[in-house]
Amino acid sequence: MNPTQPPFFLCSSEALANGKHLKFAVTFEDHPDECLLVRFEGKAYAYINRCVHMPRMLDCQQDLVFDHSGRFLRCSMHGIVFTPETGTSVSTMCEGEQLRAIELSEENGQVILTDFRVSSAHASS
Repeated sequence: MNPTQPPFFLCSSEALANGKHLKFAVTFEDHPDECLLVRFEGKAYAYINRCVHMPRMLDCQQDLVFDHSGRFLRCSMHGIVFTPETGTSVSTMCEGEQLRAIELSEENGQVILTDFRVSSAHASS
């Protein structure tokens, strides 16, 4: 981990529509992983794309991460749902457990990862 690592530009603010998600390959705490970037009620949030119930990506069976209501993030494998604002599970199973949040900022029309636990980031293929 290098505390002088510069922030990583992820995308323009307009590229992340409300209720949608983008994915980025990251090196998080020195391990390759995937970052899930979502926009909910106008604000961007980033999480490691891994359900708390089982180590599966939230979109492992469908290319969706929001549930049908658009109010929650949902794991496509077992249906565990999370609040987009905090990544906290509101499902009976795993209630209160949280997705791993990644710090970001959004300014001047850009979404930028600012979390020093991330040492590289680029668009997922």
